[in-house]
Amino acid sequence: MRIGRLIALTLVVVGLGAYILLYERHQPTTDERKEQADRLFVGFDQAKAKKVVVTNSHGTFELVKNKDTWALKAPLADQANQGAVSSLLFSISGLKAERTFKATEVKLSDFGLDKPPLRVSVEDEAGKSYTLKLGGELPLGNQRAAMITGESVYLVNKYIGNDLDKDLAAWRSDELAQVYAGDVASVTVASPAGQLVLAHAGTVWTISAPAADLADRDRADGFIGDISGARIKEFVDSAPDLKALGLEPRRFGVTIVKRDAKAAPIVLDFGNERDAKDGKQVACRRGERVFWVDGKTVSRLGVPWQEWRSTQLVSFDSWTADKLEIGAGTSKASLDRKDGIWKAGAAEVDADAVSRRLTGLADLRVKAFDQPKPSGAPIGRIKLSCEGGVSVDATFYAGTPDALAVVAGRTGALSVDAAKIKEILADPASLAKPKPTPTPTAKPAATAKPAATAPVKK
Repeated sequence: MRIGRLIALTLVVVGLGAYILLYERHQPTTDERKEQADRLFVGFDQAKAKKVVVTNSHGTFELVKNKDTWALKAPLADQANQGAVSSLLFSISGLKAERTFKATEVKLSDFGLDKPPLRVSVEDEAGKSYTLKLGGELPLGNQRAAMITGESVYLVNKYIGNDLDKDLAAWRSDELAQVYAGDVASVTVASPAGQLVLAHAGTVWTISAPAADLADRDRADGFIGDISGARIKEFVDSAPDLKALGLEPRRFGVTIVKRDAKAAPIVLDFGNERDAKDGKQVACRRGERVFWVDGKTVSRLGVPWQEWRSTQLVSFDSWTADKLEIGAGTSKASLDRKDGIWKAGAAEVDADAVSRRLTGLADLRVKAFDQPKPSGAPIGRIKLSCEGGVSVDATFYAGTPDALAVVAGRTGALSVDAAKIKEILADPASLAKPKPTPTPTAKPAATAKPAATAPVKK
């Protein structure tokens, strides 16, 4: 074969390979082509939609996407129901023609397409528009007529109409606020009982005002859960009477600051309550929006700040501890957890013994608050450092009948079980003893075989 012809064939093969690699591999497969064949909007990608306009029996609604979130723009500005928009776009992307007619061969009025009751237009990021008009439902079956241009009439699944024929309340978000406990830096609650300020670091909630103390983690997390889970029951759009609703002056005020410095604080005002079929509802204002929400949202408010105090003496998770200092009298121990192993200096210690002390400390409960601070010598002290910056510093004193504890960050002395304190502080130095090395089990000595007996001659 001539060199020139060989080079030419090589170039053809290389070019064909490049074509397959760069073009053919991005083309739909046979199954994908079959799947898309009957779709009304081939190539429509719901993830790239940026604007939706719906016209139905309730009016015209315009929704726009800002980054990853949909907002209602008309007939008024509000947060959009993300689920409602996503459901509509999903239905449009998968909408198929179950039967097709030429528009010139049918009477549009017979299908309700001369004046379509439902219409939606979607614009994507590239500026391409997709329009769907829906006529009436057919007398039998689950179909209704549709048009996307003036050329054809399609019969499609009638249930897409459910995604389109929604009123204003259905297009608006019914979430009071989307917030999770892990995202919260602080919460301020204003009520007739006074102002309460909670701070959140790691997994620990503390009270900053009116006094410094440890907050009840379950109560604080539960309150944020109430806010996140609350649903708007009714919108009040037409000149709400704020005084009659108990919003001027407000009954309760809540300000939630997120850890993300760029996120705007969530500010909520709560007013009067009312009875409804599904339970209590409370008037609420967030910015310019006024509505009625679940009454449960304010069930944790309006109580004295002391109700938010933790009955747990200290707050930490025992498995996150990485440094322990414990002392009682002259007996002391200083331990560090390195690579998951507790050590005193370079020597490994009994991790189970350390774990029992930590669990005992974590389980201590306050029996009485605001006890006078003791003036005598302490019977012991524990300092603890944990992952995430959590620290514990507790000093214990003898008392009758209960022991007293003074904890850094908590107000006053706290009464605790004396017997449990005695167990936790017992012989701290023993925790620093090297872990015993298991003694190898000796193998049993081999049993000597009995000597062979010579046969007796007869």
